[in-house]
Amino acid sequence: MPEMTSGVVSDTVKQKPEQKIPLQKLYEDLANIDSMETTESAQCRESAQQVLANPKISLNWRDAIAERLHEANHTLGIKTVTGDDSY
Repeated sequence: MPEMTSGVVSDTVKQKPEQKIPLQKLYEDLANIDSMETTESAQCRESAQQVLANPKISLNWRDAIAERLHEANHTLGIKTVTGDDSY
């Protein structure tokens, strides 16, 4: 399948140059975002945003990712923070 300008193809999302993550893995990772390092969780959320912005990815996947991203952001929002963390 050809790569689209946003760097995302319909069943994967590009995480780093030449590295793609299946949407199922991204979906699962979003459920466990509170156990990730700060940088890793930020990359996961950025990948989710790329999926949501890509109209070539099925609406079902975008809806599922959007719901998980919302839950992940909520989870991170109520997490106790220390130092310079934003949440």
